[in-house]
Amino acid sequence: MVGPQQSSPDEAGAADGRGSDGPPRWRRLLPSSWRSLVPGAVQLASQAKEGWANDVTVGLTVAAVAVPAALGMAELAGVNPVIGLWATMLPLAAYAVFGSSRQLIVGPEGTLAALTATTVAPLAAGDADLYVLLAASLALVTGAWLVLAGTLRLGFMADFLSKPVLLGYLNGVSLMIISTQLGKLLGIDVSSEDFFPRLGEVARELGDASVATVALSCALLALILLLRRFAPKVPGSLVAVVLATVVSAAFDLKAHGIAVVGDLEGGLPSLGFPRVGLNELSGLVLPAAGLALLAFADGNAIARTFATKNGYEVNANQELVALGASNAVSGISGAFPIGSSGSRTALADDAGGRSQIVGLTALLIVAVVAAFATPLIAPLPKAALGAVVVAAALNLFDFAGILRLRKVRDTEAALALAALLAVPALGVLNGLLVAVALSMGVFVYRTVRPHDAVLGHLKDVDSYQDVHEHEGAQIQPGLVVYRFDAPLYFPNVPFFVARVRALVDRAPSGLRWLVVNAEAVTYIDATAVDALSELHTELADRGVVLAFARPKASMRRVFADTGLTAQVGEEHLFPSVRAAAAAFEEAVGTG
Repeated sequence: MVGPQQSSPDEAGAADGRGSDGPPRWRRLLPSSWRSLVPGAVQLASQAKEGWANDVTVGLTVAAVAVPAALGMAELAGVNPVIGLWATMLPLAAYAVFGSSRQLIVGPEGTLAALTATTVAPLAAGDADLYVLLAASLALVTGAWLVLAGTLRLGFMADFLSKPVLLGYLNGVSLMIISTQLGKLLGIDVSSEDFFPRLGEVARELGDASVATVALSCALLALILLLRRFAPKVPGSLVAVVLATVVSAAFDLKAHGIAVVGDLEGGLPSLGFPRVGLNELSGLVLPAAGLALLAFADGNAIARTFATKNGYEVNANQELVALGASNAVSGISGAFPIGSSGSRTALADDAGGRSQIVGLTALLIVAVVAAFATPLIAPLPKAALGAVVVAAALNLFDFAGILRLRKVRDTEAALALAALLAVPALGVLNGLLVAVALSMGVFVYRTVRPHDAVLGHLKDVDSYQDVHEHEGAQIQPGLVVYRFDAPLYFPNVPFFVARVRALVDRAPSGLRWLVVNAEAVTYIDATAVDALSELHTELADRGVVLAFARPKASMRRVFADTGLTAQVGEEHLFPSVRAAAAAFEEAVGTG
């Protein structure tokens, strides 16, 4: 019997342009092999039109915060404030196409802006034009590093910046950022580039501080912080910038000794690759790698946070590509390296933004400001930009978070403090290198010296537990059960062998069996196999049986393929510690 003819999903959705798995028209235009490269574009094309109106409204709110933030970050990066607007525009478009997060807002960010200034200033040697070219080149090289890392699927690398080290580093950066703004807040000229010399210079110049500038700075900073505390949905930075501009224009603050931004050459950016020589470009390669690592670590954390909150997933490798593309177009725009904004992303999420329509709307508003409204920025006091930057830096500062790390381990707090002190002592970029080195050092140390334990029997719960953690755990005479809590491979094999030998040497006379609880050994390499073979022979010569409990299937396969099973004996591989202990008791009882 022939039933009614079934139409394909694409045919079924022909009337409204949609199929069962998305709009067929754009799907036919975009090859399936390309869709994974532009997840943002795919998500936008699939989004229901009824959600656009709300996201456009949210985009207006985000733009209201993005404009003053961009001006402040440009000052921090050491470039013309309008370039901060350029650094906001095309990066938002690039991320909307390539990004896997529906809500992440990219743009100028305090840490990267500070790193830009410390990287570019020595190379520019006072040449303002070269400074701008180098800043744009730094964005391009940073973008290239990010795209390369994404292509090589190195998204897991962000995990090498541990939370304590990253927390300490960001606290240090916040102090550095605040120190760079002291001149604007006090109305004095500060030329020192390093943290402690800068503080010394500020202390010496305090007598020349402008009372009017200090009063304005304190008032604006207090306004931003009070709004953040008591009216968090009000964009405090925008309120402060608008209010300061209006007051400056009305009362001619420049005539009262308060520095203002002055006339800006507005307009949209001219696209093109910055023309710098290979010598200058080579000096940016390593700093750009550091910026790339930090930009991704921060951006990936923000993207994952909001994706989890809203029930979708992000792809770490795709985030590398998206941030790389965003930095590349920032460089082509003549701007500077950009990252991800936690505050603007949080604002978009809190206001109900659910797609990159938010970012694209903000892009259009920022472009209108850059093209037509820069004359309105001319009377803006520089102290207002300093207040905006300092308020953003204070948002990064979380010393209480470092103190909370002591509840985990004192060493965690010590690592955070070390990273914090490295930034003002060595500079932002060298501080980043120290932070990475500390994270890698912790990783290596915990790999080479992993946690381990001697297990004893708890009769009340009929289980084997760490004798140091459980007071009632009893070690059976003649039996040592040793648990090694890590993969067993070349970096930690010497430690493993030394620990086993020490246990055998310290054991009371009459030791008959040593059982390795291998439940945490998820990987084993050739070095470990050879070491276990030698250890088996050594223990056998001392009359001690080497046995294994809870080896994983992969470990059993390696044992079988290398002949270690035949050497140890299949009868000495057990599914549980209890089974191994029972076999030991039977062997001793019959021996």
